Amino acid sequence: MTGGILPATPAARIALPAIILLAVVLRIAAALLLRQPLASDGLAYFTMAQGLAERGVWMDNFGQHAFYSPGYPLLLAPFFALFGSSLFTALAVNLLLAALSTWLVAGLAARLTPRAGAPLLAALGFATWLPGIWNATLVAKENLSTALVLGLALCSLAIARGRRPAAAALCAGLLWGAGLLTGGSSLLLCAGTAVALLLLWRRWRLSRALGAGSAFLLGALIMLAPWLHATDRMIGRPVLTTNAAFNLYLGHNPAATGRFVSIAETPLGPGWEARRLRLGEAALADRLQAEAEAWISAHPGRSTGLALRTLLYFWEPNLPDADDFAASRAIALIRLVEVAQYCAFLLLGGWGLLSARLGRPERAILAAMILGFWLVHAAAYVIPRYRDPVMPLLIVSGAAAMAARWTARAPRRQALHAG
Repeated sequence: MTGGILPATPAARIALPAIILLAVVLRIAAALLLRQPLASDGLAYFTMAQGLAERGVWMDNFGQHAFYSPGYPLLLAPFFALFGSSLFTALAVNLLLAALSTWLVAGLAARLTPRAGAPLLAALGFATWLPGIWNATLVAKENLSTALVLGLALCSLAIARGRRPAAAALCAGLLWGAGLLTGGSSLLLCAGTAVALLLLWRRWRLSRALGAGSAFLLGALIMLAPWLHATDRMIGRPVLTTNAAFNLYLGHNPAATGRFVSIAETPLGPGWEARRLRLGEAALADRLQAEAEAWISAHPGRSTGLALRTLLYFWEPNLPDADDFAASRAIALIRLVEVAQYCAFLLLGGWGLLSARLGRPERAILAAMILGFWLVHAAAYVIPRYRDPVMPLLIVSGAAAMAARWTARAPRRQALHAG
């Protein structure tokens, strides 16, 4: 399992599986301790997977076909069919995804620097990353999105290095398509792949880059076409989700703040349920899109300000408030640890992306992915968990830069000691 990631030593062969086991154990402990109920988006994903597994029916708990992104419940469905539709099965899938993501984090760190220790340091950071532990206790799409982002980053690095770029690009297209099915915020993650294709063009030749680009598009089409056909049959048009228009409206209306606001607080709030049932998914999405666009056109200054505020909120620490301490002092204190952990990973990751100790092409690809994922959120609103899928990229870049720095300083310390 550790081949090609860690040095071939007995300690290294044991270390990464041990860290992966730690990641799984921490998430099991959190699930047993917190016992999260099925609610909100998690209930919708569970209902969709259960309906597909047990009755061959694709519908959420509100009777909608294409409002919620299908990727995560599509992954859950075969496990529900084999092992039963239960919260236990869903959390077991999360554990598999956590193990896979921990391994991918180590692999990505190994691609960023040959320095010993970087893969283990990155894997340990991800294993103990508190929002990742929290997400594993929920039926949440971020569990899948994280693994897809890491896989796309690895494929993009392989494209840039010219190692079987067409095969790597095909895999990247499949992963990007799966990311779009899991969440629309993955749309601009392909910026990292675009950078990789440009690097391939510069290092080799245009025909090779064009071939890889075509393979990428083919992979995306293979992944997206069945779902677009399905939505065309279900709601009368091919769409990724009808949720995009809903989110655009929540981010651009008289009550918008840059953070989540309930539809009930907006001008369309009164009579919302009746309107939803009367219009249906497609027509309701059109109405929301039109309302948002009209408001943006009428208030360009405020709309721009909201977009900039949303981008700032994206990186804001998730501080506990007085209500959190009143509800559970222990959980609130853990949240404070999370804030410290987040700030450390953010600073170290930013330093890694700027550090000359890591390769410029690798840093450019990761930075483009993070930037693309960040900017797409300006169109709507943010809540803290929206940034979780790209945080492992910052964990990896920080760990790789730290390992490179320590390794570079070690010979100097040895020389001083010898002198």
